[in-house]
Amino acid sequence: PGGQTMNPSTEELLQAIESLGTENVIVLPNNKNIILTAQQAKGLTSKRVIVVPTRTVPQGISALLALNYQADLEANARAMEQAIQRIQTAEITRAVRSVQVNGMEVAEGEIIGLLNGQLTASGHDLDEVALEMLRQMEASQYEIITIYFGEDVSQDQAERLADEIRRRYPEQEVELIAGGQPYYHYILSAE
Repeated sequence: PGGQTMNPSTEELLQAIESLGTENVIVLPNNKNIILTAQQAKGLTSKRVIVVPTRTVPQGISALLALNYQADLEANARAMEQAIQRIQTAEITRAVRSVQVNGMEVAEGEIIGLLNGQLTASGHDLDEVALEMLRQMEASQYEIITIYFGEDVSQDQAERLADEIRRRYPEQEVELIAGGQPYYHYILSAE
C-alpha cells in the first residue's frame, strides 16, 4: 500500500516487516504521510529496521538503485539517503477543491503542480503545467528527466509531452515510463 489515499496503517507496515525472512529491513515510505507510520512500526518490531524518509516514488526508485547487496544495513541506508538528496520530484494532478495556497488561487478541477510536495503551479493545460514544473525544477541542471504517466494519460499523449521535453532539453536523457498511477497524471523526476 501507499501513495495518496492508500496510506497503510502501522499494523499493516508491522505485518509486512514481520513477514520478511530477514532481520534487517529498510523501509521506503515514498510518501511524507507514511514516514511517521513507518517509524512507529519500526518501534514495534524486534528486527533491525531503518526508515529512509523517501517522500515520493522517484525518491524510492533512486534509493533502490543505490542498494548494494554486499554492504551492511547502515551503509545501504546512508547511500540511499544520499541518493534521495540528488533528485527533484514534481507531481501533476487535478485540484479536488478550490484553495488559496502560497499566494496562488486554484479553482477546483484545475491542473496543479507540486514541486517536492509544495504547490507551485496551476493551469488549465496538462502539458503546460508539466513543462512549468520542469522549468521550476531547473531540469537543465540534471542529467536525466523521467516521466511516469498515470492511468488517465494515453501513451500518445505522454509521448507528445516527452517529445516536447526532448526538444526543450536536448542535453538531458528523457525517459518515459507507463507508471499507471491513479490521481497523478504525471510524476516527473530530475536527477
